[in-house]
Order: sequence, then structure tokens, then C-alpha cells
Amino acid sequence: MRSCLVAVTARGTDDNLFIGSEGFIEGKLGFKRGTVAGILTVDTVADYLPRKGPFRLRRTGIAYISNVAVRESERRRGIGRQLVSKAEAFARRWGCRAIALHCDVTNVAAVRLYRSQGYKCIRIPEHANWPQPRTSPDTRFYLMMKLLATQQSGQTR
Repeated sequence: MRSCLVAVTARGTDDNLFIGSEGFIEGKLGFKRGTVAGILTVDTVADYLPRKGPFRLRRTGIAYISNVAVRESERRRGIGRQLVSKAEAFARRWGCRAIALHCDVTNVAAVRLYRSQGYKCIRIPEHANWPQPRTSPDTRFYLMMKLLATQQSGQTR
């Protein structure tokens, strides 16, 4: 499963932020009346999570957030927080028990955002060969994860 969420700010409305996916922009808003404020991709492919078992099988039941971006002029307005919350809702609907992401250790604002939403840094064992996002070799990441509450009970699994 995979979805790209788009946050669009609309001109001339009281509630001026819309977040959606899969044709939402063309169907409800359109770029003539708004601008993209942020994006986020969430999936269940688990490319950047360690494989498990003797056959190195992909993880299941864990969603992964990637490509989070908020336009610089739109930052500090809660858009990133809303995108992450919406991604968590998608993960719950997909039956995921947890959600994970990688965050650049130097991106203090992003680390603060994720921690405020309940994400915890996962300690990676020394010399572990876990997959990392493809970036500059000098970039260091935190692997952050959050357990998701079940839809029925609101309790964390």
C-alpha cells in the first residue's frame, strides 16, 4: 500500500488547509484556487526497515513515512503535524501496528515534531547493516518509530 498526501492552502476560505490524496486536488480544489503547502509519502513496502528471519523477509504491519516536505513559507503552522497524523490514520486503516521514519539528526525541528507526536528513537545495534535512505554518505539519521493505537479500542497494541 502507498499513498502520497498533499496539503493545499486555499485562498479566500476560512478553513484554508486541505489534506488529501488520490485525485483530491483535481476533484476538490485545483491549483487555480490554492497552492501546495506540503507533501508526505506513506507506504507499507518497508524498504528502509531491517529484514527479519533466515530468509531476510520484509517486515509487515509497519508503515513507513518518507518524503516529508513543507514549503518554507508555510512552516510553523501545523501542516507537518497534520500530514503525519493523516499518514498514521492511513496506516491504521491498512492494519499496521506501528509506523516508522528516518530523520536527519541535524534537522532539529523535524526531530522535535516527531517526538512531540510520540515517535521514539530506535537504537540501532553497532555494526548493524540496516538499510538507510539513499543520500549523502555524511548524512546521519535517527530511525524513529511509533506504536499505533487500534481503531476499535483506542488502546496501543
